[in-house]
Amino acid sequence: MVVEFGGIYENSEVWINGQYLGKRPYGYIPFSYDLTPHLNFGRDNVIAVKVDNSHQTNCRWYSGSGIYRHTWLLATNQVHVAYWGTFVTSPHVSKDAATMQIKSRVRNDGKSAARCTLATSILDQEGKTVQSAEAVQEVAAAGVYEFVQQVTVAKPNLWSVKNPYLYKIRSTVRQQDRVVDQYDTPIGIREAVFDADKGFLLNGEHVKLNGVCLHHDAGCVGAAVPERVLGAAPRTAARDGL
Repeated sequence: MVVEFGGIYENSEVWINGQYLGKRPYGYIPFSYDLTPHLNFGRDNVIAVKVDNSHQTNCRWYSGSGIYRHTWLLATNQVHVAYWGTFVTSPHVSKDAATMQIKSRVRNDGKSAARCTLATSILDQEGKTVQSAEAVQEVAAAGVYEFVQQVTVAKPNLWSVKNPYLYKIRSTVRQQDRVVDQYDTPIGIREAVFDADKGFLLNGEHVKLNGVCLHHDAGCVGAAVPERVLGAAPRTAARDGL
């Protein structure tokens, strides 16, 4: 089991059942700790968080203090897609076809080697499978194996500013035909090029980049900003409860 903090300001220290997990000085970054070795199964567990924001002034705007973003508990089986374990690139993209390279790290927290199957599917916005791949590998005890799969999507719906179309990569881990983990990663298929003469090109078309200085304080609302204030999107990856 993993605990993930979206943000703690600042100099946070975390314990589980009195066991020290670590310190994160920087206040503007998500981070996580593995709780599994220190859990009391079948009994109550206590997570303690200490914050030291006494070194003032330490920011150019109101930073708030404490846990100001979501906190998540992620529970998995012993064999599962590793934390932040998928990485997707597009070596070749065109209107006719897109080559997708998908690297997926599968972790085995068990005490013996596990033979598992990784089935990877690319789903469109309607949930239809447009491409898939499958591989079998034995993952060593307390080890991690990185699967590398390459698929081609014909006539992809390219992501753009006017058409922010997202596909979904579904990574399904099976052991003896039993699904032990499933992890979704949304992706946009597009080609991005920075050219010294032409500027920024998205799918071959020139796009002017406009930026904004957006801090997290949201004025009088404070630092623990509700998502509806910022219009924030949900998490970019999700795991089914299995």
